Amino acid sequence: MLKHVKTEDLEVIKVDSSKPKITVVGAGSFLTLKLLGDFYRVGDLWGSEFVLYDVNEERLKAMYTAVKRYVERTNVDLKVSMTTNKTKALENADFVIVAIRAGGLKATKASIEISFKYGAVPIVGDTTGPSGILKAITEIPAILDIAWILEDVSPKALILNHTNPVTAVCTAVYMASKINIVGMCHGYPLTKFTSALLDLEYEALKSTVAGINHLTWLTEITYRGESILEELKEAVIQGRKWEVIENHPYLVGRQLLKTYGMLVSVSDRHTAEFFHYLYDWLNDPKIGRVLRKISRVIDYEKGTLSEEFFRKRKAAWQKVLKVARGEEKVEASDLFYLDIISSIVNDVKREIRVANIPNRSYIEGIKDGRIVEVPCIVDRSGLKGKKVGRLTRSVLAILNLHLEKFEILAQGILEKDKGLILEAMGIDPTTPSPEKAEAILNEYLSTINLLNEI
Repeated sequence: MLKHVKTEDLEVIKVDSSKPKITVVGAGSFLTLKLLGDFYRVGDLWGSEFVLYDVNEERLKAMYTAVKRYVERTNVDLKVSMTTNKTKALENADFVIVAIRAGGLKATKASIEISFKYGAVPIVGDTTGPSGILKAITEIPAILDIAWILEDVSPKALILNHTNPVTAVCTAVYMASKINIVGMCHGYPLTKFTSALLDLEYEALKSTVAGINHLTWLTEITYRGESILEELKEAVIQGRKWEVIENHPYLVGRQLLKTYGMLVSVSDRHTAEFFHYLYDWLNDPKIGRVLRKISRVIDYEKGTLSEEFFRKRKAAWQKVLKVARGEEKVEASDLFYLDIISSIVNDVKREIRVANIPNRSYIEGIKDGRIVEVPCIVDRSGLKGKKVGRLTRSVLAILNLHLEKFEILAQGILEKDKGLILEAMGIDPTTPSPEKAEAILNEYLSTINLLNEI
């Protein structure tokens, strides 16, 4: 089991047993197969207990069957179990990976369609903008329930959160629970884009990014140890290799460099939603065409979820069935859940590209305690952020605006205060008007039967 040692960073987690209990909440998610692949990639967590929990019993049984059969076929030591009892799943857990979609497809569809109806047009819609705020209203109470159960049955557990909006979720848990939470994301290093744009060997590139989830910025990039940051900026500004800029895509990123003086490290698909320029970009013949194409979530003609969204879900589910039948192998993810667990359990020091943790002067100009996405070092003593280079004043202004929004949003959800939620929506640069914000919120609460709860 676990012991706590309080530090100025996260509460450090020490594991007495080399065989932790790892629970996946929302195990019907397609992330579960990737996590299984990561056991093989990491290689030093055999003997662990891998507990699958989901409210959807049919999906849970199918995922359990796929995982259990794969483990048996490959003859590895991994104790796999499933349950629809949340308390049982969380009891004595050392690590809890959260990958839920609270409210299911109904809530997802409503958050997109209602926002779209009132002119708040998303690209992805799961992180920021009115649709991201609506998603937070559904996700945060569900994740807080997990945290509060853990306080009773596994007070030393660490939550590794995959559910968007990551910043808002982590903010709320830190505000209202004693349980530690780390928000996880792929992290976007901009190295593939740089390799293609500057004709450089990909493996020799190393970058540092920092900011908030889905809005991180490049603070340094080196090639064989030498900084190429200014060269990269110049190539982007000049529009060198335009096909690379368009295909990445980095059309929005190029405009932001001109305005804010820094290279955003995320592709246009997520970046665009954080800025008040979004609707001008969508109306631009070239940029708008690219943003609509890369959404993969929205049908812009109908203002609803796209057919591609459903095709991908169906294809992912077919893969689960093929794994269960022994027709396909599992693949490792490019996420860091098992890497973090391995480092804490087995005292393996690793540098993690990014994780979402409370700021402790890692980014100057952002208040300590606010959730930032920064590079981290992890070992048996826990997860600690690394200080990054100073961001420009304009970039800090944008980040702080969204962090203030997420903090007000989390408080509004915790206190069931519609006024605070509307304040948060009013801060968001892509909210069309106060009147439309109120209409969006009221219709969403009515649609998912929360009108009397907030």
